Amino acid sequence: MCLKVVDTRRAPTRLLDWTDGALLGLYFAIRELKRPRDAAVWMLDPVWLNKLTLEDSYITGVTIPEWKETDPWFPTPFEEDLHAKFPLAIDPPHVVRRAGVQRSRFTIFGTMKDGLTRIAAGKPKGRLVKMVVRRSGITQILKDLATCGIVETTVFPDLEGLSRELTREFGGKPKN
Repeated sequence: MCLKVVDTRRAPTRLLDWTDGALLGLYFAIRELKRPRDAAVWMLDPVWLNKLTLEDSYITGVTIPEWKETDPWFPTPFEEDLHAKFPLAIDPPHVVRRAGVQRSRFTIFGTMKDGLTRIAAGKPKGRLVKMVVRRSGITQILKDLATCGIVETTVFPDLEGLSRELTREFGGKPKN
């Protein structure tokens, strides 16, 4: 599974947004680089993560928020405290088109902000891997992704995505 970068300027959240599409993950890692620099794609095995996090559970895959096993990660607001420590990979309902198109998944964190890196660091065969994308190849990779149909309008199927793709293709800045 490929993780995509989350814009940390937005509202704080316990959710890490990722995709199970390798090419989509690569696209998210390199699509908005303002200046030439290396990028990275983080890969995570969500089944492995959930096996470690849920320990004694019979769950052997990515969880669904409605399952009782996920209750510790979703305490009732203002009534219950969060007790889960480590993150859990969940498969959200795709109620909006964008989430389905992006093959969105989430990792919901517990009380440990660095729970994902801690759980991975403690295991000799960790399944959280960083893959560096050298800046020298990014322009060609974007062209190759476009050939594969991975462009703004397919990843963001709305007017905003169309505007960004037209701007990228034909130059100029979109007017607000």
